[in-house]
Amino acid sequence: MFKNGWKKKFKDYITRKKRFLIILVVVLVAFTYLNLSSKKTSGSSNGAKTVTSSVDKSFEFPALDNQGKPLKNIIKFKIYSVEKTNQVLVKDQIFTAKNNKLFLIVNLELKNDATVPVNILPGDVIRLSLDNDKETRYAPDLHNNLVPVAAISTKVDRIGFVIPDTAQKFYLFIGEIEGEKQEVSLDFPS
Repeated sequence: MFKNGWKKKFKDYITRKKRFLIILVVVLVAFTYLNLSSKKTSGSSNGAKTVTSSVDKSFEFPALDNQGKPLKNIIKFKIYSVEKTNQVLVKDQIFTAKNNKLFLIVNLELKNDATVPVNILPGDVIRLSLDNDKETRYAPDLHNNLVPVAAISTKVDRIGFVIPDTAQKFYLFIGEIEGEKQEVSLDFPS
């Protein structure tokens, strides 16, 4: 009845359609999987509510050796910004503030112009006062202890304070423990 191998052509046509559908399904599954996994990873950071303010204040402190003893070298200590946030990343773990608290994160640049590696204790040179109570000064809750700064380099570091979410005014006091302190007022956009 039908000539010219119509059955073979029909089978080839069906085989091509099956291959196309299989490839299409694989591509759709891969696209969906990649899209969902990227939403999961970015979703963890989307829960953070952060307000940032530029500070750009610089100070100088004596560098420390590995035992914490002062050296003749100087470390340039720059506060370049502060963040008020409800989440903070510490050692690859995200912590979320609870019980009407927030985190105040102070972003630092520690610059060593010396030709030898030195150290600094950022948590010892910075204190925080809230609202109009400048007599009460809080030490950082989140900080690295002795921070090494390689020779002729700048290291980025952060320290953090746990603060009440109702606090409106923030003052940093910068200086050595037994020395004069410089007051830095922090202003956040409303």
